[in-house]
Amino acid sequence: MTMAVIFIAIVLVLALVIIAIVAVGMNGPVADDAPEIANVLASTARHLNGDAEPPQGLVNFFEEIPDLRPRSATSAVEASKH
Repeated sequence: MTMAVIFIAIVLVLALVIIAIVAVGMNGPVADDAPEIANVLASTARHLNGDAEPPQGLVNFFEEIPDLRPRSATSAVEASKH
């Protein structure tokens, strides 16, 4: 139980750090000093918000994964399309 709480706390801190870095990089002093870094951070923010298209490499990766669902689950999906 204690390990789970510690792990969740670490994940939350890491997420907050990433959000803070992106927010400061987009609008803070980094945006004026290094516009290329600000552009990368703005792109990261769009991806985190779900506004940007996924990278083609990621799309290709997920297309290569075979469909491992049992036939009954696949047929249920197909039946719902009709």
